[in-house]
Amino acid sequence: MINIAADSQIPEIENRLAEFFDAEYSFQSFDSNTVSSADLKNIDALLVRSTLFVNQGICEGTRIRYVGSATAGINHLDINYLDIQNIAWSHAPGCNAFSVIHYVMAAIGELIKDDLFNPSQSIGIIGYGNIGRRLYKILQSLNFKVYACDPFLSHSELVDLDSVLECDLITIHAPLSETGEHPTNNLINEPHIKKVSNKILINTSRGEIVCEALVFKANNLIYISDVWKNEPNPNLEIIKQSYIATPHIAGYSLDAKLNGAKIIAEECAKAFNCLKIQSVKSKIPADWPHGFHKIIKDIHELSFPASIFHKELDLKLISDELKAVPRKDLEKDFTSQRANHPPRHDFNFYSFKDMKILNEDIDLKFFNELRRTGNF
Repeated sequence: MINIAADSQIPEIENRLAEFFDAEYSFQSFDSNTVSSADLKNIDALLVRSTLFVNQGICEGTRIRYVGSATAGINHLDINYLDIQNIAWSHAPGCNAFSVIHYVMAAIGELIKDDLFNPSQSIGIIGYGNIGRRLYKILQSLNFKVYACDPFLSHSELVDLDSVLECDLITIHAPLSETGEHPTNNLINEPHIKKVSNKILINTSRGEIVCEALVFKANNLIYISDVWKNEPNPNLEIIKQSYIATPHIAGYSLDAKLNGAKIIAEECAKAFNCLKIQSVKSKIPADWPHGFHKIIKDIHELSFPASIFHKELDLKLISDELKAVPRKDLEKDFTSQRANHPPRHDFNFYSFKDMKILNEDIDLKFFNELRRTGNF
């Protein structure tokens, strides 16, 4: 019998375990805010989110042999301790890629509507992993001038960081690291003040990648951020300074959470050598429920399908709610707003195949690219 404990906020995890496990197992859920090692004494597999720091304190005195995190990041896992203890671990890289891309595209839509950016300007992407490379292709399909950098890769389309910082809009999609050949802690810092002045900077990676002093000192910098130093009690001044400020919800779509649950359920079954043989099922996209007329209007008037992203994710509304929080309530309300983020789907959850029927002038290149990049 394999005893499994999972964070109660991982959606559909029981169903995904049943889908992949070909062995007898028990299941229990826990609240990450209150769970302790005593609660996990007889647990073999621990399935978590980023809200639980998995270290010696949570594992010692248990029989945990596998830890799975339904998240793209692993900053909450003490992987050195897990490796030393021979505890297998995995996470869900790319699970929230389209959720984060949706956020960035929604932000671009808001900027275009406010006449702060236009589709003839350039976009630079820092990081060319699961998010960056998909975002690059999607932006190219909309005819943006796109540049990307990643010091760990040698793809022919990549440029250096200085070239990316020359772009009008820069969006960060790199993991946080403090050591190694190319650490990203304070990657964008005070020496870059002149380079990012009069630019737009979007950060959906980690707050520590951007030096907060730079945000205040750079002239006319439009800063959009979903991540902050010292979460869930960030600097209120930088939140108010930002054009859009949100409580770490860029990767919080329903699809991202379900992807994460699916990945770690499968990896957990593999870790215990009991993976059920599966037939590959292709996902059928749902019909777009909001009508095509606003999308067509956006494409003709803005040269950008802003409403595709805004309909599911109203960044201005979320930002206004966070900016209105009094300092004394910031930690509590930041956590609450993140936990209670309204359910939403990623743009590639939907089909837009019937749009051409309404308007033959629509270039379907972008929508075809969604299908190609949307296979998770």
